[in-house]
Amino acid sequence: MARPVKLRVILADDDARKLILPEGLPSSTEDLAQKITEMFQLDGDIRLQYQDDDFGGEFVNLTTITDVQDKGTLKVIFKTTGQNQTAASTPACLMLCQADDSASVSSFETDDTVLLSSPDGSVQSTSRSAPWPLVFPIPRFSYDSEIILQQANAEFHENRTRLSPSPKLKSHILEVLAEEIIKYKAYPTDLDLNTVAEALINKHPCLREQGSYNGCYGWKISLKYKMANFRTKLRSVGCSEVSINSMKNKRQDQYHAASNIKKPRRAEVNYCPQHPKGETSESLERERVDLLAAIKKRNNDKVVKEKMERTFSYRRQEVVQEKPMIAEFKSRWPALFNVDENNSIDMRRECILKALCVYLNEDHAQLFKEYNDCDWVNAKEAIAQMVMGIYIVRSEGHQPGDKPVDVGIVIEGTEVLCSLKNVAVSVAMLFGLTYALNLSYPRELKATFEVIQKVFFNLDGQKLSPKVQALKNKMLE
Repeated sequence: MARPVKLRVILADDDARKLILPEGLPSSTEDLAQKITEMFQLDGDIRLQYQDDDFGGEFVNLTTITDVQDKGTLKVIFKTTGQNQTAASTPACLMLCQADDSASVSSFETDDTVLLSSPDGSVQSTSRSAPWPLVFPIPRFSYDSEIILQQANAEFHENRTRLSPSPKLKSHILEVLAEEIIKYKAYPTDLDLNTVAEALINKHPCLREQGSYNGCYGWKISLKYKMANFRTKLRSVGCSEVSINSMKNKRQDQYHAASNIKKPRRAEVNYCPQHPKGETSESLERERVDLLAAIKKRNNDKVVKEKMERTFSYRRQEVVQEKPMIAEFKSRWPALFNVDENNSIDMRRECILKALCVYLNEDHAQLFKEYNDCDWVNAKEAIAQMVMGIYIVRSEGHQPGDKPVDVGIVIEGTEVLCSLKNVAVSVAMLFGLTYALNLSYPRELKATFEVIQKVFFNLDGQKLSPKVQALKNKMLE
């Protein structure tokens, strides 16, 4: 039986973690990198470096697993940007470029309210664009605070001495964390706050609490109170996401703090956003009235789409605050219930899947077989010769946006599924069947299925072929 191996893994300049491998080292450096990615929930492709005694302990790239020794130190290098790359590893010049030049921007203006210049020179606000992260990114604190924490972390690694932060330092840490939390949620749950507290002590182990069952319970409680105070500050400046829960906005029979709290329930990132810069409820109401006339005009999809995007915050606040009946809401916002078949999501997904094959230099006709309904009976013989594929039956004289008459899956000449809704669903079902029936991917569509598995579904996505890796890199740009 292999002996357990302990390793020190450096994720960032001030973030080193302990890794225990009970079954010993893996057989290859690739397997070790995958193990580290899974254990520390890293997002992105990595390579490893080890300390080479021939060069005075300097880090060099790890190419042979025999270079890894028990209680040795490995360093993680991210090939692509991921969630676990903290600000500590960001170049100083980049952080300076990210700093805001304007002294008029207040401390609570985070990414969901950051001001951006539009092409016409006007200034408008943006909304949240990301859900709660898998691993919470601890931001950099003030310059003097970082010096204190770096020194305390070094002391902790040397003799396990914990830092007892001063009230000023602790208040600053909580304030910065609250500003980071609000980028994702105004009402974080206990579990969310616990992940933030754990991320804090993982990055700065000197802040680990003695006597706490997980080393950070006190930090979680302090964050809970800090977020309550932070919401009060946001409410006083008119942040719609929290002001809807103020006492003055509640009915007489609900006039207490815990009654009818409105907050995201299904991971919405834009539950109740602010109006765009320079817009008011009155101006957006006028835009809504104009929208009623615009939707009646032919070939006016672009104008309708622009007006719907501009009035999103107004429409969303109406839904959250007033809870209108569907009939009333439909009469006020008919464009929300208008479906354009020629530009339907199903058609776009079908085009994307076919374009994916073309991009990967593979023939989409090997996967999708299309027939007219009048020829479907004669096509049965061709279907019986298919090893694996999807057939699409369309009506004679169909238009680009028309739904297919039938979509089905054929494996080894057998029609295993039929009457599927659309091409995208059939691809997902075919992918599932390859697992359920332990099938190999078609050789002529190997890259396409690799993208579906490793990029779309993120299954075993650490190892990619050069062609698929190139596509993923372009998607991340």
